[in-house]
Amino acid sequence: MNLCTDQLALLVAAPGQLISVSYLAAEASSSLMAKEAAQLHTNRGLAEQIIRLQPDLVLAGQYTSRASVNLLRRLGVNVQTFAPAYRFADISAHLAKIGTLLGQEARANALIAQLDTALAEPNQHTHRSAPVLGSYGANSYTTGQSSLESEVVKAAGFRHLGTELALQGASKLPLEQLIYASPDRLMTWKSWSQYTGRATEILLHPALDRWFPKERRVAVDSRYWMCGTPFTVEAINQLKTQMESHADHAD
Repeated sequence: MNLCTDQLALLVAAPGQLISVSYLAAEASSSLMAKEAAQLHTNRGLAEQIIRLQPDLVLAGQYTSRASVNLLRRLGVNVQTFAPAYRFADISAHLAKIGTLLGQEARANALIAQLDTALAEPNQHTHRSAPVLGSYGANSYTTGQSSLESEVVKAAGFRHLGTELALQGASKLPLEQLIYASPDRLMTWKSWSQYTGRATEILLHPALDRWFPKERRVAVDSRYWMCGTPFTVEAINQLKTQMESHADHAD
């Protein structure tokens, strides 16, 4: 019932073990496993849809529709919920939990081992002179410390603006404060460039364009960032590549 648990389950489950995933998992704009998800029934998190499938187990996010989760539980369905991943350790913990729930411990452990190996690469840029990377999204939202985003930025070898400003969780950052903080690079999400509306007007503000021209921008694929999965490693690699490319052009 949740995009993030959908993708973890698709990675861990044996063929034929899953019968339904959320509709978001089958959409290429939001999911990295849309092709695999398209082979299954999709749901919109409605208890009425899910109970007809007679599942033995339902995986949901901590913030998945509480009405649906509570109704399914009252109907006797085993619903297991997962909190968002805020650290790399959370990804491993979620994989292990899903592996146990699906009886696929070996598959889950193999993914955890691959993740641990990928994250074990020594970081060469953790000193205080490393570039500061800020993020900016629709409605002026950014991300603070103790977040998966900050973990990815640090693992890529850069300092995270939300951490530098001691922000917590998802926070609104006024444009004036962003410009005053003046991070070395500004990260925006490619997905938002496809939509225009009140929420994205701030991303087209002339002051933002003037202070953060193309050479100070980094556009990333939000699908690698929005969920804590083994694909998060690719978010680190892509960020490194883009930041190094910007540095080369600056030289």
